[in-house]
Amino acid sequence: MNAKLFSAESAGHHVLVRRFTPWSRLTHAVLALSVYGLVFTGMPLKFAGAFWAAPLLKLWGGPRGAGIAHRFFAVMLFGAGAMHLGAVLLAAARKELPPLFGPDSLLPRPEDLRQFLQYLRHLLGRDLRPAFDRYTYWEKFDYFAVFWGLVIIGSSGLVMWFPETVTRFLPGWVVNAALVIHSDEALLAAGFLFAIHFFNTHLRPGAFPLDPVIFSGFVPLEELREERPGWYRRLLSSGQLARISAPARSPVPLPALLAGIFFLSLGLVMLALIMWAAIAEVLRYLGALL
Repeated sequence: MNAKLFSAESAGHHVLVRRFTPWSRLTHAVLALSVYGLVFTGMPLKFAGAFWAAPLLKLWGGPRGAGIAHRFFAVMLFGAGAMHLGAVLLAAARKELPPLFGPDSLLPRPEDLRQFLQYLRHLLGRDLRPAFDRYTYWEKFDYFAVFWGLVIIGSSGLVMWFPETVTRFLPGWVVNAALVIHSDEALLAAGFLFAIHFFNTHLRPGAFPLDPVIFSGFVPLEELREERPGWYRRLLSSGQLARISAPARSPVPLPALLAGIFFLSLGLVMLALIMWAAIAEVLRYLGALL
C-alpha cells in the first residue's frame, strides 16, 4: 500500500496524510472563533481611549452590547474546552489514548528540551534541524497555554460576571483583583496568539503565508517527510502511513485557504492596533511623569 501512495505521488498527485480528526478541527474552530470574539469585544473596552475603540464598539451596539457579546464568546470558549475534554474522556474509555509520555502524546518529554536546544544551534548554523515527531515543543507549549488561559482568564472573568455571588464568600477586593488579572492576562494571551503562535504556525519559513492543516486536517506527504521526519519514519516502519494517507489532486481546499488568510490578516491587524494603543498609553504615562 505504501508503494501505491508513492507511485501516486510520483505521478503528480498530492499524497495527503491525516493529522487532525474532524472533531479536533471543529474544536479548534470553536476555540478560534471564541478567542477572536473575546479579543474584538474585550480590547476596545480595555483601550477605550484609542482611536479605533469607538468604531469597533459601535459594531457591537456600544459598550453594553460588547459586554453581552463578550459573555457569549466566553461561554463558547468554555464549550471548546468541554469539547476537547469530552474527546479525551471518550478516547480514554475506548482505550485509544496514546501513552502519556510517548511520541504521540502532547505532554512534554525530555526529548522536547533536547530538540529545543538543538533547534537553537540549528538556527545559528551549528547543528542539523531536529527530527521533529508528531508534535513539536512549540506546539505542546501552545496546547498548554490554552489551558492556562482558560483557567486564569476564565476564572477571573467569572468573578466579574457574578460579583454578588463571589463576594458572599470572598472579600470585595477579589473583584478588583480579578479585573486586573483578567485584563492583563487577556492582553498577554492576545499578543502571544497574534505574534508568537501565528509565526510558529503560519509565518515561519516552510509554512508562509499559511499552514492549512488545521482547516483541512491533512498534510502533504512531502511536507511531512521534511518537517516531521521523526513521525514519518515511525509511520513508515509501523505500517500506519498507508492507513492515514490518501492520494488527492489538491492539498489545500480553497475555502480553508481563504478563511485562514482572512482570520490571519484580521489577527495581525488587531495586533497592530493593540500595540498602537499600548505604546500610546505608555507615552502618556511617561509624559505625565515628566
